[in-house]
Amino acid sequence: MMLLRLVRVLFIFPLFLLTLPVCYAESPDSAKSLDKYELEELVLDKTASCRKEKDKSHCVNYFSPEGVLMQLRDSGKRKDGRWFLDDSDRLCILWNGKLKPLCFVVTKNDDGTYNMVKSGKHKSTILELKDGNTENL
Repeated sequence: MMLLRLVRVLFIFPLFLLTLPVCYAESPDSAKSLDKYELEELVLDKTASCRKEKDKSHCVNYFSPEGVLMQLRDSGKRKDGRWFLDDSDRLCILWNGKLKPLCFVVTKNDDGTYNMVKSGKHKSTILELKDGNTENL
C-alpha cells in the first residue's frame, strides 16, 4: 500500500509541475508581463493613478519604499496596506484587515498604461505614474 502511494506521488507530481505554467499564465493576449525588477522600478516610491475596470472608478495609490501602500479612491475613501513582489513576478497587495493578498501580473500597453491582471482577468489599469508621494497620502 505504501509502495503504491509512493509510485503515485513519483508519477503524478511531475505531471502536476508541468501544468503549472499553463494554470498561471495570467497575461491576456500573450502580452509580456513585467518581471520583478521591472515591477520594482515601476512602482517603488511612486504615486499611481488607477482605474478599476469593474466599475470604472478611479483611485490614487502611493507605493512607499518601506512597502506601505496608501490608496485614496475618488469617493474619498482611504485604504491602507502593504505591497510586495512575489516569486512569480507579481505585484501583490495585502490590505489592512485582510488575510490573503491580491496578486497581479502587470503588462505594459502601447499607450504607456499598465494592465493589472488577476486569474486571467484584467482587473485594474495604471493610467499614470509620478515620482514620490505627490498626493501626500
